[in-house]
Amino acid sequence: MHDQLHLLVSLQDLDTLIKETGDAKRTAELESMGFSVGNIEPLNSARAHLIEKIDKRYLRIYDRLSSKHVRAVVPVENKTCLGCFQSVPPSFFSEITADRVVKVCENCGRILYLLTG
Repeated sequence: MHDQLHLLVSLQDLDTLIKETGDAKRTAELESMGFSVGNIEPLNSARAHLIEKIDKRYLRIYDRLSSKHVRAVVPVENKTCLGCFQSVPPSFFSEITADRVVKVCENCGRILYLLTG
């Protein structure tokens, strides 16, 4: 996976944690399951540090997408974007598998990555 994609997926995960930690109802649910939900500041600090490593053009795309979609970065599985469930064209898919560039779905615009393993 492209290094920038790793960073974008990590950013998305951090944003989800920050959102859930800031939600009182979700925090109560997590605490009732035995999870300790602490201070949100370390998460914000980690987010700021992560943002410094992400190419600004990808960060702009991510910010725009995350304001419209719950998940801005989605996997491709069985040649299908799991954001909009549309097929990814074979030529487009070959570019993703070659790990040459960060690609977006031609249909929904979300940032795509391949599931591995």
